[in-house]
Amino acid sequence: MEAVLAGGGVEEQLEVRGVGPVGARYERCPAGWQATFTIRAPEPADLALVHRLVAPTLAEARRAVPAAAQFLLGKPLDEPFLPL
Repeated sequence: MEAVLAGGGVEEQLEVRGVGPVGARYERCPAGWQATFTIRAPEPADLALVHRLVAPTLAEARRAVPAAAQFLLGKPLDEPFLPL
């Protein structure tokens, strides 16, 4: 999970248990840090779920993406999903 600076944001590729690879991008916003991530379906290849969440800090946004991806797909969460 290596983060890269790109176009004013931070991008990384996550491997989420029960979901697979998830690409995430983090950017500053008026409310803190915005995380945008994409979950791609294996078949059909052109189907994807794109979601955006906001957290007060970059660390909290990075921690929230795997749990949010699992939650959106109805998978059991690795950790309890606590409000930020």
